[in-house]
Formats: sequence, C-alpha cells, structure tokens
Amino acid sequence: MKHSGICITSLVGGMVVGAVVAMLLTPQSGPDLRHKIKDWADDEINTIKQQAKKVQQRLEEQIDAARCKCNTAEE
Repeated sequence: MKHSGICITSLVGGMVVGAVVAMLLTPQSGPDLRHKIKDWADDEINTIKQQAKKVQQRLEEQIDAARCKCNTAEE
C-alpha cells in the first residue's frame, strides 16, 4: 500500500511538471499564457477539492459506522 501511494504521487507530480513545461514552451503571449495557467490551476484545485470532499464524506461514514459498532458492543 505504501508503494502504490508513492507511485500515484510520482505520477501526478510528473503530469503537473509535464503540463507546466508544455505550456511554457508553446509560443503564446505572456498574458495569454498566464491566463491559461491560471485557468488550468483553478480547474485542478477544484478537482482536488471535490476529491477531498468525497474522502471526507467516506471517512465520516466510516467513523459513524465504527461508533455504532462500539455502541452496540458496549450494550
């Protein structure tokens, strides 16, 4: 499990670096390039926030389930 996390992190990091390098090497004006990078970054941030909310909801469900199990075990 530890190795798969490292692989996923490396993959995402490589994708980010590749995307930034590709954007920087394309022939565009400065303002256009900055706007494009900002839009891309905003999209990625929104995607990460959505994924974090999903993870938070799953964790809350698991915590509630564990609490229910503990409450029934005590009775």
